[in-house]
Amino acid sequence: MLISHVVGWEQITVDTITLLLLAFLLVSPFIEQLRKIKVGEFEAEIAPSEVKKFKSEVDKSIGTGEVREPITPEIRSVGDDLLDLLDRDPVLALAKLRIELEQALTRLHLLAAPDAKQRRPAGLNSLVCDLVRSSILPAQLSGPLREVISLCNRAVHGEHIRHADAMSIIDIGIRILEEIDLVFELFIIKPTETQPLSPADVSAYMDAKYRVTTVIPLVENPVQNVRILDQDGLYMLLEGYDEYGEFLVSMEKIETQSE
Repeated sequence: MLISHVVGWEQITVDTITLLLLAFLLVSPFIEQLRKIKVGEFEAEIAPSEVKKFKSEVDKSIGTGEVREPITPEIRSVGDDLLDLLDRDPVLALAKLRIELEQALTRLHLLAAPDAKQRRPAGLNSLVCDLVRSSILPAQLSGPLREVISLCNRAVHGEHIRHADAMSIIDIGIRILEEIDLVFELFIIKPTETQPLSPADVSAYMDAKYRVTTVIPLVENPVQNVRILDQDGLYMLLEGYDEYGEFLVSMEKIETQSE
């Protein structure tokens, strides 16, 4: 269009239209940085470059998907729901992501401070700050969490976002949910007390036998089982423990006469 306007059969003409077309060509690579404008109103947009920069920062702080631990079934289910919703409505998907993050953080906060139910920090960002300040949530998650929450809020409040960028934000959100889930698991199994052992103590524990009591409650006729096991037996019993409905309720070291 520019060429056809500028180049005539007899001479080259430079006028206002030519200059406008030239200006458009110069700024076209930066169009995605501009805000969208509707007739009669102004519509803000979450720029792709902003999302790309954020993704790069997250990759540096918590790692990329290729070098991370396998995703848990629970988080995979959440991710599948988010991606399914994304195909139908990116804004609703981001709203759901924000809800999932809030629920995960609230769950972690209640676990760490069970008596603090009535004094949960107001606002999601305040909750993140409280968890980081209490050394419950790793500090490197603070920035990514705040940014994901901000981007979700902006999309929910009307800022336009492209489908591909919403997918990137959801991918980051799922990775953050994984990190929170890992913190939750580590917090649950964190020892309440740790004591040093002598070599003799270690040997005694390794060579001992244990009275192990389990229950099978989720059947028509619930039962309690008692086993006497050494270390090899314990390993066999606990292997695949999360895959069957027999629950460990107690384990006691059997004292021998020499002890």
